[in-house]
Amino acid sequence: MVSYRLQDAETRPSRPDQRTAAFNPAIQLVASPAIVEHRAVGPAAGLVNELRRHMARSTAITSAVERFYDQVRGSGPSLTALAHGARSIGQECALTDSEIAAFARRAGLGAGMVMLDVGSGQGGPACYLACEFGCRVLGVELSSVGHAAAEARARQAGLGDRVEFRQGDMHTVDLPAGGFDVVLSLDALCHIPRRAALLRRCAQLLRPGGRLAFYDHVERRRRSAAERRSFDPLWRFAGLETPASYLRAVATAGLQVVWHEATSDCLVRFYSGLGDAFLAERTNLEAVAGSKRYAEGLERLRLTHELAAAGVIGQLGCIAQKPG
Repeated sequence: MVSYRLQDAETRPSRPDQRTAAFNPAIQLVASPAIVEHRAVGPAAGLVNELRRHMARSTAITSAVERFYDQVRGSGPSLTALAHGARSIGQECALTDSEIAAFARRAGLGAGMVMLDVGSGQGGPACYLACEFGCRVLGVELSSVGHAAAEARARQAGLGDRVEFRQGDMHTVDLPAGGFDVVLSLDALCHIPRRAALLRRCAQLLRPGGRLAFYDHVERRRRSAAERRSFDPLWRFAGLETPASYLRAVATAGLQVVWHEATSDCLVRFYSGLGDAFLAERTNLEAVAGSKRYAEGLERLRLTHELAAAGVIGQLGCIAQKPG
């Protein structure tokens, strides 16, 4: 089983909390409020309170993302499947099946490798890439609905020996350090708070010479703070990076960028297809979600397509290698 081989690859920390501290030391402060309150005096108290507020915001965002995707995935037909049509493999990102395969190939994915899929959704890309490349895949997904669908997909495809899924938060789920040849994510990192800490953890999970490969929503043209506050919560984004800030964060995590591109083309195509599917499925969607939520969803898609078409938002595709 995948889980057995991955476990064998794990290097155990010398202290129980060392793995967590390696990528976010602040967690240790917030995890033990009684100790912090006892020791934090003077200027340190302000820092501790700020850390608490930061972690509370992070927890709230994570919970909102989980509820959002549980709700979306339980609200009738898969609109992403309708949007992609014949190019659907069960993905929930803007890339088509052939674009996902080409991206994985560019990242160096090959037979016998072990890949981590961050934000694996309902398991479409994980199962597809396992079949196409002969690799083993471990997917991590926050949504319980998505996780259950992914496990069912792998069983139905007979991939139980090559594809495994775990439900949890990428910041805390137990994963083997240095256990992956490729860490892949497709339009999912934008939903995960504490992006710098997340990228550091991805680097930690890669073997020396392994590669992080992601496409993610980004802000390509500067928006005002008010525009961010009004738009980002519609999709439960934990804030959008710019291409430049993302590349800096990747480098700061200790990875060497070997390829990148910033584009809005895939998002324009994707949200146009989603809008068409939303209109075509109006009767079914209103029956499940109600007319108010349907109208809100349609407006969200209209606005997102408008911003993508104007080049305000887009995607950053990035491949970065861990030295060694």
